[in-house]
Amino acid sequence: MTHEPESETPAGWSDEQESLSASAGLSLLLVAGHQPPALAVSNNNSICHAFQSSSAHAPLCEAFCGAAFDRAMAACAPAHYRCHAGLHCFAMPVNLKDAPPLAVIGGRAFLRSADYRTLAERIRTGDLSDLLAPELFHNVIFASRQDLDELAERVDELAEGFSTSPPAKPNTRQRSEALEPETKTKAEANVEAVALGTTAGVVARPPGGDAVIYPRYFPPGMTLMDASKSAVERLGHACGLESLALMLRADESFAASCVTGKFIANRPRVSLKAKEIKLLQSATHGESIVVPAGGGRTSSKHEDAAELFPLIVGDEVKGALLVGDKTIDDATRRAVSDFCRQIALPLEVLRLREELERRVRASFQIQAFAERVNSVAPEEAYGTILRHSAELLRAERGSLLLFDETANELAVKAAVGPRAEIARESRIRLGDGVSGAVMREGRPLVVRDLQTAGWNPAPAERSYKTTSFISYPISIGGRKVGVLNVTDKAGGGAYDELDLGLIDLIAPQMAMALDRAEWHQKATQFQLLSITDPLTGLLNRRYLEERLSEELERSKRHRFQMSFLMVDIDDFKHYNDQHGHQAGDLALEMTAQCLKTALRSADVASRYGGEEFSILLPQTNLSEAHVIAERIRRRVERTHYPHSVTQPLGAVTVSIGISAFGPHLDTPATIIYAADQALYAAKGRGKNCVDAFVTPVAQHLSDDANQND
Repeated sequence: MTHEPESETPAGWSDEQESLSASAGLSLLLVAGHQPPALAVSNNNSICHAFQSSSAHAPLCEAFCGAAFDRAMAACAPAHYRCHAGLHCFAMPVNLKDAPPLAVIGGRAFLRSADYRTLAERIRTGDLSDLLAPELFHNVIFASRQDLDELAERVDELAEGFSTSPPAKPNTRQRSEALEPETKTKAEANVEAVALGTTAGVVARPPGGDAVIYPRYFPPGMTLMDASKSAVERLGHACGLESLALMLRADESFAASCVTGKFIANRPRVSLKAKEIKLLQSATHGESIVVPAGGGRTSSKHEDAAELFPLIVGDEVKGALLVGDKTIDDATRRAVSDFCRQIALPLEVLRLREELERRVRASFQIQAFAERVNSVAPEEAYGTILRHSAELLRAERGSLLLFDETANELAVKAAVGPRAEIARESRIRLGDGVSGAVMREGRPLVVRDLQTAGWNPAPAERSYKTTSFISYPISIGGRKVGVLNVTDKAGGGAYDELDLGLIDLIAPQMAMALDRAEWHQKATQFQLLSITDPLTGLLNRRYLEERLSEELERSKRHRFQMSFLMVDIDDFKHYNDQHGHQAGDLALEMTAQCLKTALRSADVASRYGGEEFSILLPQTNLSEAHVIAERIRRRVERTHYPHSVTQPLGAVTVSIGISAFGPHLDTPATIIYAADQALYAAKGRGKNCVDAFVTPVAQHLSDDANQND
């Protein structure tokens, strides 16, 4: 949609901008200076909208879009740039009739999927996590550099029509026909005439026929599966091909997402060596490589061979089209090659959009999962973890097994589905069966189909509905804890790597809940009334010291690294005295929340006493601990506490001391003492900083190094 202030935007410009933006599939904004706001906005990238709607993140955009506006206006020429989010744009000055100096910001598109993934990770788990929301990925735009260059030219043409004469629609048809390809064979023309239901495209003119638009992008509402099916079916019809398989790449293998003909009965899966992928990547127009029709390694002499055509985006092979028809002439081969080149980017756009949508949905599902398993009573944790894991993975049957170190066995703690009562009585020796093997190896197992994977069928009396399952090992701080099994996926589907990825995301929450349950049992044994601090909800000091002692023994036994933090709120007495104990209690709660959001799932935070907190970091070295401590310090400093401006430093801040397990720090007392000393050093350096305890040996080596310099 566009926004057009009547006093500043030339009449009719917004409609023309909207049309141009829609045909190009890219963003366009008319601006009179640094934005937001813009005078007219068309097809804005939802990520840009999220940044510019955030007071905290809008300045990041100003350093790029604002600076590009200045450069473009000063040079009277387009300024191309790549912003902090990895989006490519241009700023172009336009001289419109009866209007002040204006510019058009165009593009706002990712040119590489790697940039998109990097930004997604920053939003999902990094410094931009506060932006995470479903609408963030509502309209993410991808393009090529050529698309941006062509859009810039068309903006220039549009602006010319508004500079000296009344508004008139630019002759976009003439411009499209200028891109008309050379005369093609009938098969090639048919491929270009395949309608994929999209907006922008180039014009192809089959011999003797009317011009048709070959689209570049699938509509936002179309799924990857629907788009693949539509494309493959229409290609087959246009070229007279019966057996096609559209393959999507995962590492060095290609799995079929849509099949026709003989591939329906036996869905192919192709595995290629690195040199074969390189060969596929370098295939020129009309070239393919030969593979067995059922998948597997390449072979030019296979009696039932098929041809594999690459889907390339940028310089990466993102997928391939497998053609199983026995005879393909050169014209058809070129037509299929054209088809693959033209749909590679649109399919990759859809795939990445769906992947991010799944990640966003998963993030909210994981948050709900964490709230459920962490709010339940520890003695009910096993059933709750399994029940919600099965719900998340749409499993009608599952089991949760925990490792009994004394018996060297896995014991079923919870089961759902048919025969659940019988399953709860099971015990499995380490190394026996699927669960025992997964526990011993420490690697998850995903089986799509027992038969094709070479497994023996399950006993008939178990009455499984499907032949697909996942068996997943659970560990805490490197210590093997148990195994989660899920099977009988609702709807009869097979489990795959995407489902495995979902378990990877919830695994830390499962481990933490299991750890809480385990320590609750120990707390009961030691007759501890509580393991949490009632004000902050953090673990209490007694739990921390017990856990620190156990973690030290584990670190000694397995030679793990381990670090420890002491965190103290700066000038807390001043805050308490000035604003009262209720305000002080709220500040403690807010600081505890900062710790929770800044830490990893395996880290253990506790309230040590008063305004002091302690954090155990299992399997973490000193430099990694310093990064975590800095993250905590920054998060507290940037949090808006009530009355924070009255503090001596102008904000509520913390000082942090770090110690790490080593030859001279190998007991709970020495670890805590060292972190405390580092904390006092941080206070002495002016507060709101992080300091690490240096052992005498390390200090001696450092002094020697300084002398040698």
